[in-house]
Amino acid sequence: MSKFLNRLHSTAQTFTFVGALLLFAGGRAQTGSREGNLEALGTLVRDDSPRVRLEALRALAKIPSAKSAELALSVLDKPMDPFLDYALWLTINDLADPWIAAIKSGEWKVAGHEKQLEFGLKAIESAKASLVLGQLLGDQPLPQDGRGPWIELIGRAGSPKELQRLYDQVLGRGFDNPTAARAVAALNEASRLRQARPSSGLEQIDRLLDSPEQIRAEAVRLAGTWKSAPPSMLIAMARAAATPARIRQAVFESLREIGGSQVVESLLPLCGAENPFEIRRQAVLALAALDLNRAAPLAVAVAAAITDENDALELWRSALAVKGAAAALSRSLPASGFPVPAARAGLRAAREGGRNEPELVLALTRSAGLEDADLTLTPAEIQQMAASVATQGDPARGEKIFRRPELGCVSCHAIGGVGGKVGPDLTSIGASAPVDYLLESLFYPNRKIKEGYHAVVLETQDGQELSGILVRENNEQIVIRDVSNKEIALPKNNVKNRAMGGSLMPSGLIDNLAGQERVDLFRFLSELGKPGPFDASKGNVARFWKVRLGTHEVEQFGLDQVVGGDLNGGEWQPVYSLVDGRLTRDALQTILTQNKYAGLVAIFLGARFQVANSGLARFKFSDAPGAAVWIDGQPLGGNSEVNTRLTAGTHTLVLRFDPKKLPEQVRIESADATFLAD
Repeated sequence: MSKFLNRLHSTAQTFTFVGALLLFAGGRAQTGSREGNLEALGTLVRDDSPRVRLEALRALAKIPSAKSAELALSVLDKPMDPFLDYALWLTINDLADPWIAAIKSGEWKVAGHEKQLEFGLKAIESAKASLVLGQLLGDQPLPQDGRGPWIELIGRAGSPKELQRLYDQVLGRGFDNPTAARAVAALNEASRLRQARPSSGLEQIDRLLDSPEQIRAEAVRLAGTWKSAPPSMLIAMARAAATPARIRQAVFESLREIGGSQVVESLLPLCGAENPFEIRRQAVLALAALDLNRAAPLAVAVAAAITDENDALELWRSALAVKGAAAALSRSLPASGFPVPAARAGLRAAREGGRNEPELVLALTRSAGLEDADLTLTPAEIQQMAASVATQGDPARGEKIFRRPELGCVSCHAIGGVGGKVGPDLTSIGASAPVDYLLESLFYPNRKIKEGYHAVVLETQDGQELSGILVRENNEQIVIRDVSNKEIALPKNNVKNRAMGGSLMPSGLIDNLAGQERVDLFRFLSELGKPGPFDASKGNVARFWKVRLGTHEVEQFGLDQVVGGDLNGGEWQPVYSLVDGRLTRDALQTILTQNKYAGLVAIFLGARFQVANSGLARFKFSDAPGAAVWIDGQPLGGNSEVNTRLTAGTHTLVLRFDPKKLPEQVRIESADATFLAD
C-alpha cells in the first residue's frame, strides 16, 4: 500500500488525495507495514493541497503512535484553514495517549516544536494535558513577557500547585502588565470552569486592585469569582466618578458573583435616577440577577430612559438572561406610554434566541401602543412578493440595508466568511435557495431552521437562562455562541437544565422596514453566490479589515509596532468591506466619528492573508492614492500594484492613510493570496 501511495504521489497532485483516501478508507492502516504507511502519510501531510493534508491527518488517527502524533502536528508548518484546524483537533485527540506518553518519556522533543505543543495541549482534554504540564514547566519562572502557551495552559489544565506558582509570580510583579492581566484571567478561568484555585493566599488579591487598568479589571473579576473582596470596597469603586468604564463593568460582575443580602442592599441606592445613567444601568442588571422582583420595576424605568434602540436592546438581552425575568418585567410595564424605541428593542429580545415570551410581547405591544406585528402571509402572497423581487429590487441598496446595525444581520451571518457565526453563512444562499424560501425564512424564522442552528437553551444553577448555538462541549464545559456573537463557556456542573429551542433569529425583525426596503433586501440575498459583484466565494479580495487610529505619539514612537503585523491589540477595531471587497469612506468615517482623538494624524488598515507557496506575490490596489504600504512590517512602494517575494504561510498587510484625505473606497485583491476572515 505504501509503495502504491508513493507512486500516486509522484504521478500528480490530483492522485495524492486518492492515495490518502485509500489508506484511510481501505485497510484502516492494516495493509502493508506501519512504518511504510507512516512514511507515505508523512509525505502526504506535507502536500501542497490542503485537502490532501486533511485526509492524511484522518488516516494518521488510525495508527496510534507517537510518530503519528508528530506527523499530524507537523501540518501546522503549512498554511491552515478551519477544516484543517478541526481535522487536526480530532486527530490529536485520537492520538492523545501515545503523544502524552512520548512527552513524559522524552521521546517527543519540545525544542523547536513549541507551536505544535501549544496546539496539542490546548486541544486535548485538560486532565490529560495536566499529566505533563508540571514536567514541561520545570522550576524556572515563566517568561516575564508571557511568550509561549504556558499561562493559558496553566489556566486550562494546571493543578493547584501550578496555579499557586502563577499567582505568586503575579503578586511578585514577575510579569509585564499585559502578561500579568493574562495570568489573572487564566486564574479566573481555572476557578470558574474547573473550581481549581491556588492553595493559599487568596485574600492577597486586594494587592492587585490598585494596579494599572488592564490588570485591575481582571483582578476585580477574580476577586468576585473567589469571593475574596469586601462588597463595600467594590461598591465604593462602582460609585467613584474616576473609575474607568472597564473597571466599573468588572466591579458589577463581581458583585453579582459575590451576591448576598449585603450586596443587594448596597446595589439598590445605585439604581436611582439621581445616579449617572451607566452606573444605574449596570446596577439594575446586577440586582436583577440577585433579587428579580425588586429589580424589575427599576429595570423598566432604566429601559424607558434609553432613546437609542440598539442600546436598549443590550439592556433587554442582559435582563432576559435571568430566569423568570420576562414575567417580572411584563408585570412592571405601565399600561400605556412606554417609549417606542425601548419597546421595539424589548420585542426583538423577547423573540430572539429561541425564546417564547408571549406575555412580554403582548405587554410591550400594548404599553407602547404598537400594532400587533404578527403577519400571516398566504402562499400566493409569498409567491407574488418573490416575483416582485427580481423586477423591482435593487441589490446594492439591499446590501446597505443588510448592514444596518439595528437589524443585526452582519453580527449573526457571515458572507465570504466575514461576519457573525450565530447563523448560517450566506455566501451562496442566493445561488442555492429560491426567493420564496428566503422570504419565508425572514418572515417566519422558526419554519426554516438549518440543521445545526437550533438554539440550545441552558438554565444554570445560579439562576441564569442562556441561549445560543452550540459551539463545542466536552466532559468539563459547554460553550455556546449567543445572539451578540459572543462565546459563553459554562462549567457543566453549573447547568441545571438543557433544552432545544427554535431559531436564534427573532420574528418581526423586518417589520419596521418599508415595503421597498424589504424587496431590496431580498434582492440582495437572492444575488449572493451568483456570478457577478455579489459572489464572495473566492478569498482573493480583502473583506475583513482591522482599523487603528494614529496620533503624533504613535507615529513618532510606535510606528514599528503598528505595522509589524500584530492586529490583535485593543486599539484595532474590526470593519467589513462590501461583498465585492470595497471598503467605503463612509465605513471609515463612522470609525472616526465614534473615536474622536486629539492630534489624529493617520488611519491604519490591516488585513491578514495566506500564501500557499513561497515566491512572488502580486497585490492590486483600487482607489488608494497616497497610501503607505507595509507587509510584515517591511515598507513597500507602489500605489496601484505591489509585488513582493513572500514565504509560504500567514502574513499581514497594513495601509496608512491621511484621515483628512480618505479615498472614496479601498479595495485590494491578489491572485496569489487568500485573505483571512478573522
